[in-house]
Amino acid sequence: MDFSFNEDQLAIREAVERVFTEMCNDDALKELARSSADCHQPLWSQLAETGMLALAIPEGLGGMGMGLVELCLVLEQQGRATAPAPLLSNLVECAMTLAESENAALCESILPDVAHGRSVLAPVRPYRGLQERSPLRIDPAGGGWVLNGSSGFSPYCAQADGLLVSLHDEEGSAFLLYQERQAPGVSVIEQRAINDEPAGYVEFEDVHVSRECLVAHGESAEGLMLMQRHRAWIGLAAMQTGVLDEGLSRTASYVSERKQFGRALGSFQAVSQRAADAYMEIECLRSAYWRALDDIEHAADVGLSAAVAKYWAGVAGHHAGHTFLHLHGGIGQDLEFPIHRYFLWAKQCERYHETPDKLEQWVGDLLVAGLET
Repeated sequence: MDFSFNEDQLAIREAVERVFTEMCNDDALKELARSSADCHQPLWSQLAETGMLALAIPEGLGGMGMGLVELCLVLEQQGRATAPAPLLSNLVECAMTLAESENAALCESILPDVAHGRSVLAPVRPYRGLQERSPLRIDPAGGGWVLNGSSGFSPYCAQADGLLVSLHDEEGSAFLLYQERQAPGVSVIEQRAINDEPAGYVEFEDVHVSRECLVAHGESAEGLMLMQRHRAWIGLAAMQTGVLDEGLSRTASYVSERKQFGRALGSFQAVSQRAADAYMEIECLRSAYWRALDDIEHAADVGLSAAVAKYWAGVAGHHAGHTFLHLHGGIGQDLEFPIHRYFLWAKQCERYHETPDKLEQWVGDLLVAGLET
């Protein structure tokens, strides 16, 4: 395994770090939150202008032809800044998946606008939860298909121009479809994610999907959906690494300056040990997600390493996120104090795309399957 970045990747990291640092200071994000804006639009425009939205889109479709490693450098900086923008859902979950499909005409009509920030895509999957919602269903009709029912939690779906819908029919056959967000019969029940980014549940009522909008079907769709999930897990681990790195750095500064009983809080053994535990878990997360990236780069089986990376994103996010709050004392509970923002982003990365206990079960199943073969 080679964890060193090449010159192009280092240049991307430096450029995107400069963009986030200049545009996402605490005061700017506080004003953005008070304005109830759905996205940091000036940041989005700057990322488009500098080519950061085009990194993993093929060159023939207006992109730069790079991959997940370069996108993870952007996601890590987004995590450090806790800047609201649909990078993971739009680029990792949707654009990269669509770009690998065999529907060249659909890619040519959609991806250039995504690469230049003119269009946003949102991932849509069947609902799985405790509420009573109509199951997402697909039925053949008129040379195409008809969608009905409710989706699961979908980031930025109300703000999206297009939806990448993944589901199975009654016979268990996989479908991956593209659907315009403004099409008749498509509506959104708007929600807010844990970190206050916009999200929602997409409702379909007799929505016709033509064959031209079929991204993949059967085994091809299964493969794309699996890779979509693995990339999302790795992207979340990258973002979580940035969130926790910056959160711990801010916490270390706080306990070094804040005094109690005439001594800096950080000089108390219980405080320093708690911070050290958080540091070790963040480093475990970083190692796990770099290992998964290495597997992606070398076309290795990424199923196990991606699951481990997402597991550590959840475990480290839970423990380190609570450490940030606890070591800040009462001020950490202030919703507008910056460290609370890092706590909420840590919880969002922990819980989106499955919780740690579910990932732990999957990792165990994969290990057992490997021993049996």
